[in-house]
Amino acid sequence: MPFADYPFIRYLIFFILGILLYPLLMHFPKPTFDFLLAVFFLAYVTLLLINAKRNLQWLKTWTFPSLAYLMLILLGLQFSFHKDVLQNKNHLIYHQEGLSGYLAIVTGQDEARPNSISNRVEIKRGYSKGEWKDLAGEVIIYRKDSGVWLPGDFLWIKGNPQIIEGPKNPFEFDYKKFMARQQVMHQHFVGDNFQKIAWVNESPLEHFFVLLRGEIIGNFDRHFEDFQANQIAKALLLGQKKSLDRELSEAYATAGAMHVLAVSGLHVGIIYGFFFLWIKPYRLSVRKRITYLSGIILLIWSYALLTGMSPSVMRSATMFSLMGLAQMKSRSPSIFNAIALSALILLVFDPQLIYAVGFQLSYVALIGILLIQPILVRLWIPDNRILEYIWQISTVGIAAQIATFPISSYYFNIFPVYFLLSNLIAIPGAFLIMSFGVPYLLLGRVNVIGDWLSKFTEIIIQLVNTGIFAIQALPKSRISGIYLDLLDVMIYFSVLGLLIFLVHLPNKKVLWMIVAILFIGSMSRVIERITDFNRKELMVYRLDKGLAIDFLYQGKLFVFDQAEENELKYKVIANRERKSSGGFLPLIPDSSEENLKFRFPYGQTVSIQDEKIHFKDCDASALGIFQWESGIWRKIEYNDSISRTENALKVVFQ
Repeated sequence: MPFADYPFIRYLIFFILGILLYPLLMHFPKPTFDFLLAVFFLAYVTLLLINAKRNLQWLKTWTFPSLAYLMLILLGLQFSFHKDVLQNKNHLIYHQEGLSGYLAIVTGQDEARPNSISNRVEIKRGYSKGEWKDLAGEVIIYRKDSGVWLPGDFLWIKGNPQIIEGPKNPFEFDYKKFMARQQVMHQHFVGDNFQKIAWVNESPLEHFFVLLRGEIIGNFDRHFEDFQANQIAKALLLGQKKSLDRELSEAYATAGAMHVLAVSGLHVGIIYGFFFLWIKPYRLSVRKRITYLSGIILLIWSYALLTGMSPSVMRSATMFSLMGLAQMKSRSPSIFNAIALSALILLVFDPQLIYAVGFQLSYVALIGILLIQPILVRLWIPDNRILEYIWQISTVGIAAQIATFPISSYYFNIFPVYFLLSNLIAIPGAFLIMSFGVPYLLLGRVNVIGDWLSKFTEIIIQLVNTGIFAIQALPKSRISGIYLDLLDVMIYFSVLGLLIFLVHLPNKKVLWMIVAILFIGSMSRVIERITDFNRKELMVYRLDKGLAIDFLYQGKLFVFDQAEENELKYKVIANRERKSSGGFLPLIPDSSEENLKFRFPYGQTVSIQDEKIHFKDCDASALGIFQWESGIWRKIEYNDSISRTENALKVVFQ
């Protein structure tokens, strides 16, 4: 069908473009965009009136669409402005100086950390320099107190929150950006310097579902004897993945089954489809059909609230709600329009969702299944019903992996080798767990019924866990160290989109476009390799304890480490593997640990002692010293030595 049949896809594309432009234009005054939006709207209405009398074809072909798309871009900017907490002049970030304490409301439940408990709180007022002032913003609180904080607790907290620090090394996880995308800029290590004052109920509906979730979690803890089955039940049925232990999380990630633990279309679809087994809406009268479907939609959103409103469950709930509304009028809407409209609705409420990994993976996986899976299914049509069922599930997994590969590699740098095998276990397993688990959510407190439902659910989870751990134990169960940059992701999706188009409409021009894109991508890699071969760089990482040094020379990476493995894993390895996929060579000093001295080709000598880096036999004009700051390398001045800063340092030898 022509692209014109999917208007919401076009609307979504230009609205997203406005959101993506916001970081570049956020410093412009908001009235500027209000004025431009008003001008374009008035121009659109004026031309619409002119066209009603003269019927000018060029207006319909170019002018109206152009004005409409410009307004959508501006609307994306406007909603981003409106939702950005930094546009609020009362935000904590503008009033932090001299703050000695503040009043805040707890907005999130306790989360256990290795050495503390964390909560999210929303600041209401602050005490600074002898006076109170209204403040806004959220803070991540870390405390030693073992007491329970509940959403709605009103607190007095002493001290001044700190701005969340950015990464100190290249390709280290950017926790500051991650939290900023959630509109959180500060953290505060309070110890026990706080006092509960009262309890307030600002969001009664949310509070109700938080308490209900806590009660159901309590039922899980009472009924489930197997610790790992308990954790999977909480993740799969309630979306509570943060409590998963590392061993269990690693097993599901390695097997390629992590997606079943994210409450998404699979889970919501099972609930939606369950009611259609008993009563077919199209057989009901209009009034009964509207009442029945309204009840299903209300139940779906209740489940979404119960599971914490993650991006994937919001996408699913919105899509199934749109489908339900269409079925009230006995219509069958285009699935692609429904997908685009659901994304548009979610981004209107929270434009920052576009950066959420869960949001991206959820939509890309669904689109991949819809576009790629039918192509794969046609490659083989088994005669045996069991083989056909296995092939259907396998093609769904293959299509989802093809679509999400660049995104998962970009963020997580791994590929699960046996994902097909794990899907044959995880998808039917998730269906059975939901089939017994959802009734358990409703009837868990009923003694006999709750006991039996929990027992069946626990046994199914144990069987699924056994299969997942068996897959993890297989040799070469995952490929690590896959690093794609943004250009790689764009090339991948461009080629994939053109290949899908080529399957439906064979065309030589499209084939040549694919070849051209692949050639451009290959040449960029060749140029990058040549550049790396000619680079001579020394990097000194910033670690909490110890020392890590790299030296890049003629395309080979030499490394020196005096640090704990955990720090190297999270702060060093990602950058090293991007520089050298062929492994590392040892960088050997020729002096003691107290005064490390390294001799490099062309006679340069670099020594590290007492947090200082000294250069000997180095021409100052042939050295470039850079410091990692705010995601880029910034050049700094030096004499014959430089002090090690709070961030990584790079020395470039000319």
